[in-house]
Amino acid sequence: MNVNRIKELFVANKEVHFKLFSLDYTIKQIDNNVVIIYADIYSSRPSKYNTIDELLNNYTIYNETLIDNGNRIINIKW
Repeated sequence: MNVNRIKELFVANKEVHFKLFSLDYTIKQIDNNVVIIYADIYSSRPSKYNTIDELLNNYTIYNETLIDNGNRIINIKW
């Protein structure tokens, strides 16, 4: 599953990039173990979460979480 791949790359590299609905997204860990996500074209508006699991379960795109959109995520890389 794509969500598991995102988690694996994030744990290994503290950063992961992917594409969903024609937008490129970045997830990365910043100071104090805060995890942020943003669409690359809106990098000045990140959403912050305490863990990668919290992010995957709560960040929504078109009212669906990343877990729910797992089969639509493509181009996963770090």
